[in-house]
Amino acid sequence: MRFHLFSNLIYLVIAILAVGLFVTFYYASSSVSTYKRITVKRTPHDANSYKSFQPPPYRRKEFDDLTDAEKSALVNASLTRSKELIAGIHRRCRLLDVEPLKWSYSKYRLPRLLIYKKSIKLLYSSNPKTGSSSFKNFFFKVDGVEDPHGVLNSRGHYVKANFTLLPSENEFRSNLIIGVIRNPAIRLISGFRDKVLRKHQMLKKSKKENISDFELFKRFLELAYYNTTQNNWFVSNLHFRPQWNKMLVCSFPYDLLIQYENGNMDIDAMQIITNTTHIQYSPSRKYNGDDTHSSGDIAYEWLSKLDQEHLDIIYKIYALDYDILGYTKWGEAEFPFIKSD
Repeated sequence: MRFHLFSNLIYLVIAILAVGLFVTFYYASSSVSTYKRITVKRTPHDANSYKSFQPPPYRRKEFDDLTDAEKSALVNASLTRSKELIAGIHRRCRLLDVEPLKWSYSKYRLPRLLIYKKSIKLLYSSNPKTGSSSFKNFFFKVDGVEDPHGVLNSRGHYVKANFTLLPSENEFRSNLIIGVIRNPAIRLISGFRDKVLRKHQMLKKSKKENISDFELFKRFLELAYYNTTQNNWFVSNLHFRPQWNKMLVCSFPYDLLIQYENGNMDIDAMQIITNTTHIQYSPSRKYNGDDTHSSGDIAYEWLSKLDQEHLDIIYKIYALDYDILGYTKWGEAEFPFIKSD
């Protein structure tokens, strides 16, 4: 008798699980019916069609030509600008009451992917799709690695043998602490180009359909929003996770918080402070010759063609990034920069 009751209980549990899986699959497929991995037919880009944001030329005056007074002025200007940026973020954090502003040394209250480069007394809060690979390439050059791109490609992004991940509490504040933030819409497009178009992740392939990169991006937005509402993979993927929380911008004691869109001077200041001005820092795939167009170029074309429904998906997913970091949205006068206070 007990055996039959136990067997019936097992069958009941299996039946409930089967029904649950069916319902989950049904609703997912009805809401996201076309999200199979897609074979993308590349659409040639017209370089003349881009109303591209062009940052100041990176070929700045060589460090050897700068006087000590000019270097000091550059560093002071960069730190002052960063201090004002952080003050604005903290003010918005207080208004929104989203996170305590006080921070204490604890391994449980650190930004995700915090890298400590002890030899140059630098703490870097790695934020994917904001030039983090360039920073890691820079760290390898600090160690004298001749081919940083080759090392990264063969060993992956996180080569723990080369980095001490956390300084002691006594050493913590003696380091320069830096991080980089980026306009959420352009960061999202950069992540899409990297993870979906280059590495064919997240969307399933199908040989039955050819689609332009832009149309695939629209589908990706719909899938991303669906998965966000289900607390699924999109939120957990570091390349797409909102920046404010991952980087603890409301509380972590950054010395230099760099706005990606105009961060060239801040990179120069970082190199002056860390005595690494002899190392060439190359900031982007386009600069390195790996891309014909930057994500900023592509973003201007795609955002101009998106309807309001798809733009709103971006704004909903990254609502707190916009509210806390203060970034402008597409169509606003200062796009893609942080709003002037």
